[in-house]
Amino acid sequence: MLIWTVSFLTLALLAGALGFSGYTSTAPKVTATTAAGMARMLFLVFLFAALVTLGLGFVRGW
Repeated sequence: MLIWTVSFLTLALLAGALGFSGYTSTAPKVTATTAAGMARMLFLVFLFAALVTLGLGFVRGW
């Protein structure tokens, strides 16, 4: 469970860094606003997943 928690937390931090830093996409059909919005959404999803797996790890025991 700890490996899942660390994985989700790493993905959340990466998505948050890309979503909140103003990084612009190099893809031709994706606007920077859309890419930042998707990164922010993924940040919240992965952060929630990290917290859930951390909580389950404490309840079930590592």
